[in-house]
Amino acid sequence: MNKSLTAADKTLIVLEAAIAHPRFTDVVNATGLPKATVHRLIQTLLDYEYIGQSEVGDYFPGPALLKLGGTALNSIDISQAAEPHLRRLVDRTGLTVHLGGLVKTEAIYLSKIEGVAPYHIPSGVGQSLMLHTTAIGKSILAFLPTDDVAEVAVAAGLPARTPNSITSLAELQQELKCIKSKGYCFDNEENVPGIRCIGAPVKARDGHVKYAISMTALAMEKSIADLEEYASLVLEAADGVSHAIGAS
Repeated sequence: MNKSLTAADKTLIVLEAAIAHPRFTDVVNATGLPKATVHRLIQTLLDYEYIGQSEVGDYFPGPALLKLGGTALNSIDISQAAEPHLRRLVDRTGLTVHLGGLVKTEAIYLSKIEGVAPYHIPSGVGQSLMLHTTAIGKSILAFLPTDDVAEVAVAAGLPARTPNSITSLAELQQELKCIKSKGYCFDNEENVPGIRCIGAPVKARDGHVKYAISMTALAMEKSIADLEEYASLVLEAADGVSHAIGAS
């Protein structure tokens, strides 16, 4: 065994071995690490529920590991499932389309398909977004319980990104009511000056809104009225993604 292994290396090696081999002796043999090291790391993995242990002492994947794996699979699944619907929306409008998902008090871009314009929209997969200033974020917030919205506002704050940003909870809640009624929303240069978006919610398998799509344009090219003409197409795409990931 390479003596230059870090503590993180050893932990991952033991985790992989414990998933493949249910008995302690087999884990020790598979890793080549000292028994004391394996015992210590096994206990840490048990404490954090990355592995579990049956009454007869066999190891098995723990709830934390299953949750982590499920989260990763869901991200991959929705990106793949959404792709044809997002691409169809791009083909029908020529505009850049994004898919985003809720992560605690922010949203993360999970997918992006560029439009046909010669310019590049400054965004990318993995980029985080404020919820209160973006079409994706507001599409998600509108379908959260009121108490959850208030908690997000307290935890993340409502900072102004532009002069158009909503910065009060009362104003945000009023807008979210309108969004929930219409089923779609706008980012009217609220997150980035010169950028407008229209967004709509995407339901997860459990029926809750955890994702949203948005379509982006330069403010100098598209007014809010122009974007509203695309509302039915955006809603159709969002519904298509919801259906593709198992929402009823």
